[in-house]
Amino acid sequence: MKQIILIFMIIFTSQVMLAQVKTVKGSVTDAVGSPLPGASITVQGESKGTITDFDGNFSIEVQKGKTLVISYLGSETQKVLVGDDSTIKVQLKEAASTALTEVVVTSLGIKKTRKSLTYSAQELKGEELTRVKDANIINTIAGKIAGVAVTKSAGGTGGSTKVVIRGNSSVSNNQPLYVIDGIPLFNGTSGQPNSAFGDTAGGNRDGGDVVSLINPDDYEGMTVLKGAAASVLYGSQGANGVILLSSKKAKEGKSNLKASSVTTFESAAYLPKFQNEYVAVAGGEETWGAKGASNDHVKDFFDTGNTQITSLAFSSASAISSTTLSYANTSGSGIIPGSGLKKNNFGIRQTAKFFNDKLNVAANANYTTQKVINRPVNGLYFNPLTGVYLMPRGNDFNAYKENFEVFDPSRNMMVQNWMTNRDILQNPYWGINRNKSEDTNQFFNGSIALDYKVNNWLSVASRYSYNRVESGFDKKIYATTQGTLSHTNGRYINVNTLSTQRYGDLIATINTKFNEDFSFNANVGTSITNTIGNQRTTLDSGIGGGLQIANWFTLGNFVNNAGNLQTLDSSKEVQSVFAATTFGYKDMLFLDLAARNDWSSTLVNTNNSGFFYPSVGVTAIISEMTTLPDFINYGKVRATYAQVGNDIFPFVTSPTNGFTSEGNKPAIAAPKPGTSLRPELKSEVEIGTEWRMFNNRLGFELSYYNSETKHQYLQILAPLTNPLGVKYYGINAGSIKNVGFEAVVTGKIVKTDKFSWDATVNYSQNKNTVKEIPAELGGKVILTEAGVNNYRYVLEQGKPYGVIEGVNIKRDAQGRVLLNADGTIQKTGFEEVGNSNPDFMLGFSNSFKFGSFFANVLIDGRFGGNVMSLTEAINDEFGVSKATGDARNAAGVAINAVYPDGSAYAGKYPAESYYKQTGGRAGATGEYVYSATNVSLREVSIGYTFNTKRLPFLQTASLSLIARNLGFIYKDAPFDPNISLSTGEGLQGIDVYGMPSTRSIGLNLNVTF
Repeated sequence: MKQIILIFMIIFTSQVMLAQVKTVKGSVTDAVGSPLPGASITVQGESKGTITDFDGNFSIEVQKGKTLVISYLGSETQKVLVGDDSTIKVQLKEAASTALTEVVVTSLGIKKTRKSLTYSAQELKGEELTRVKDANIINTIAGKIAGVAVTKSAGGTGGSTKVVIRGNSSVSNNQPLYVIDGIPLFNGTSGQPNSAFGDTAGGNRDGGDVVSLINPDDYEGMTVLKGAAASVLYGSQGANGVILLSSKKAKEGKSNLKASSVTTFESAAYLPKFQNEYVAVAGGEETWGAKGASNDHVKDFFDTGNTQITSLAFSSASAISSTTLSYANTSGSGIIPGSGLKKNNFGIRQTAKFFNDKLNVAANANYTTQKVINRPVNGLYFNPLTGVYLMPRGNDFNAYKENFEVFDPSRNMMVQNWMTNRDILQNPYWGINRNKSEDTNQFFNGSIALDYKVNNWLSVASRYSYNRVESGFDKKIYATTQGTLSHTNGRYINVNTLSTQRYGDLIATINTKFNEDFSFNANVGTSITNTIGNQRTTLDSGIGGGLQIANWFTLGNFVNNAGNLQTLDSSKEVQSVFAATTFGYKDMLFLDLAARNDWSSTLVNTNNSGFFYPSVGVTAIISEMTTLPDFINYGKVRATYAQVGNDIFPFVTSPTNGFTSEGNKPAIAAPKPGTSLRPELKSEVEIGTEWRMFNNRLGFELSYYNSETKHQYLQILAPLTNPLGVKYYGINAGSIKNVGFEAVVTGKIVKTDKFSWDATVNYSQNKNTVKEIPAELGGKVILTEAGVNNYRYVLEQGKPYGVIEGVNIKRDAQGRVLLNADGTIQKTGFEEVGNSNPDFMLGFSNSFKFGSFFANVLIDGRFGGNVMSLTEAINDEFGVSKATGDARNAAGVAINAVYPDGSAYAGKYPAESYYKQTGGRAGATGEYVYSATNVSLREVSIGYTFNTKRLPFLQTASLSLIARNLGFIYKDAPFDPNISLSTGEGLQGIDVYGMPSTRSIGLNLNVTF
């Protein structure tokens, strides 16, 4: 009987104990509420344990009454007693030993702890992207990321931006890949200029890019992946680095409405200097006449521009779902009269959890519509600035402004009123009002993501996205526009382009531990990307055919269809498989292995349409491996080696004929017979170290990289009798090398209860060398053809990427100017006159807080490199520049010159003769090369954060005075050298009547309800 009772008691006790075992789910976050992946959860006194996934979540079976121990490197360990609750939330405090506990978003949206990264990845918080807001979010990162050169377009508000990470490495394309929430974004442009002269089909215009259309307020942060190892999982798309944007997410249990309003006023800055002491001869097109005062009309031409950006965002979240809605409106008028922009952004993001939180679903959609009237152009055609700057002095500019057109009884219509008929000179107000252009964009970006948690260590995710951008350009050119640009009855140009990108992937994620010492994370997946770029329909009545009836802008009024075309720039598909693993030992030693294989349709008909590239990296946490001095909180060293490919242009390996009104036309390029094309291949070694010390008051990160990109895709002239009938043969040849050093230093210079001063210094240096150009090209590739201009942009073997070539005045060994027997100045042929690459870049950002007041100051500097100004050269040729006025006042130009017989030139050289020989677009352009070194006050923000306790309906509120491009601390060039005429590969380091950069000042109001 006793045995039966004992057995019964044992069974009963076991059942009670089993009844007490429960599944506890939870989440672990850091001190600011961000998820902590890889945090350790163990049962005190037992070997049982688990770790959090990449979203900071965990699940563990444990008996009631037991204690869970939650720990994470760099955070204070916390203990939680298991009670009746099945869900717990743990927020770990930052440990005094280190501040490097943050999670970094990396390739494909994979979250990693910063301590485990084997490569450089620099982050910007959302506040840094919107503090001094710009309509293009990418313009706000200038000077804030080491190794990243950001050059704003001369196209003004809504224009595209040129970004180069760690130097130019490709002849074909150097722009980085943009990614939103792990999914690649199509960032095409409908067109970029590449002619110093200008384009007769509407002017040298910036077609804009997709990233300029997105809403900056939709994103909570940005990560820049610079090297090949960091971006290898994106394959050929990420060969030039990756810029990751992370969408804002609603916080659980909260609903709020955020509103911001930014109003800025822009003024023209850094205009050329003009003379107003001399006038033109009667009827003259240039200003080389006698003395005679004239008004300075240039400054009065420019308006005060304004930009208004208003955004609203509503978010609400529960334990199982969240919703975010956003809207932004951008409107503005430019500094050039008649120009303006209107943009509307709509966004929605929805997340939900199903099946006991095992399945997470996220869907988002963004739509943007934009219209730009009279987008500024550069070059000499359709550019109102040529008429403003070059108008012969002595004429009444205001009279032509108020009467830019007059009635012509012989044609029974209004015609242009102007004093010349020179191709590069029109009445600027005629151009503004009667050559009006309209650029439109409609952009949709939608995606859906599914993430299923199979168990504690395995999850499977799949994503699909669709990008669609429609761009339109409409230009009505009225009769009597200058004949080089238009038919006598006028001209109508209408261009519409459509680009799409479809992307899908499937990724399995493993996150586990072999034992207490060894951890293992892995991502294995496949993806497919299908892109159609610039499916274009062009309607152009042309100059020769023109319109039958003057100023009737419709297709039915075209004389012929010679200028009506349908073309396609790009169509390709890339299929991929990839894998990445991280092995960790005691949270202090990490090994990264990654690989990807792409199959690109652009490599069809080659020996191998697939290309493979690997990556390996190691990180060691020195501060965890050994005992360091007490003042050192954290120390880390890392090293990587990686290769990444870059495919070639579409339609080369599968040549496609075209058809025009002139008949069938062969393809432009094809592989050289007997050869097989292959992708570019970049190989890169990167080493670095990170340290924090003095209770995290001082930190620095150093990186060194050495990369070489081989098998560049180049084109050589094909024989006229080639069997394919193409103009060029495509070949793989040449290599470009980049060696660089980066340093990021952060410091909490002052930290008290009432006042703090934080500072960050970004330093980067890149040495670029074109190592090889094939003999068939003479060791040189011309990226911008000269035409009749004495400027061209080239790649030359043994020189840095981006040599500026021009023409110099000939001088002897003693530096004396060489004259011909008739006294004219001798000039050289084309030769190197400068290099557009900076020697190094420096950014110095400062944040101050004093009670409720705050201030932020960013100083941005580029040191070394050169720029050329054809604006100054042509202004000199036309006699309107200050230099020509000064020379005339000095009775000529003092030169040390000799004739062919060795006799010295006596006296001063006549000013007009000198500047007509050396100035102009075909003159001695080497005389118009300047140092590109500049240091600017890039951003300033001074504001106040309101105490919302007195305003109970508000959660937060702040108001700040903001300024962008406030001024230069140092500048040598006569224009802003940080402005680019093109975001393509050519037309760099040159100014040809580009719109002057602007200085903006305004207010920024942010409130949360």
